[in-house]
Amino acid sequence: MDKDLRALGDRIIQHKEELADAVTQNRIKNGINPPNERQKQLLIDWRIELFQFIGEALYSNLEQSEKRFLEWGKKSGQAAVEINLSLDAALDSQRLYRKLIWDFVGKEVEKNEYDNQTVMRAVGIIDPLLDKVVYSFSVAYVDYNNHLLDLAREALEELSVPVVRLTQTVGVLPLVGPIDTHRSKLIMEIALNKCMELQIEHLFIDLSGVPIIDTMVAQNLFQVITSLKLLGVEVTLTGMRPELAQTVVALGICFEGFSIAGSLHQALEQKGLLQNV
Repeated sequence: MDKDLRALGDRIIQHKEELADAVTQNRIKNGINPPNERQKQLLIDWRIELFQFIGEALYSNLEQSEKRFLEWGKKSGQAAVEINLSLDAALDSQRLYRKLIWDFVGKEVEKNEYDNQTVMRAVGIIDPLLDKVVYSFSVAYVDYNNHLLDLAREALEELSVPVVRLTQTVGVLPLVGPIDTHRSKLIMEIALNKCMELQIEHLFIDLSGVPIIDTMVAQNLFQVITSLKLLGVEVTLTGMRPELAQTVVALGICFEGFSIAGSLHQALEQKGLLQNV
């Protein structure tokens, strides 16, 4: 039986280019083709390599084979992502590999009259390994989508803390929406970096668009103000709601070192900046 398995594996390896070409022709027929010749040749080489691995798996160490198939699935998945191949089209390619290999094995079994045990052994080895390919292939797409989500999240977070320059040395930070602990830390990081980058000397922090701030967030917000003061940035708080003022008083936070105005418009008017806006 092991002799028959090896013979079957060797036959797969002997026909690996033919099998790989069948995959390539099917993909071209279905309009799935890499955009340049280098990528086309790379995919052909990888397809040949997979059929080589399938043949060798019938008489190689299982652990080594699993590692090979996982690595192959990962790199081919990354390549599919790079050429913007949809996940359903990519997984259809994996289905095609399975169909081609079993069609080929079926013909070889009929031609060489391998017994049922040999066929079952081949199925028991190859099918789980192809499942490994599908798994690692799919992980490449998941990783890519997570990367896009992280980029989008970072962009949204930065937009949620917009330090806008009004004059050469004056800026405004309008805060809109709820502020949780995570966002308050983000405000600390971005506000400090932006004020240094833009060389802001006076920053108006407008809270009129913030519906509610809890005790912890209020404390973090005033830590931001303290940090800005250490950088030499004068701070004016505007749009402070009564409930926020009550929280500040309850915390015993000192108002010394920064000014407070009822509204941003009022603060800008007092500073004589309306004509510059």
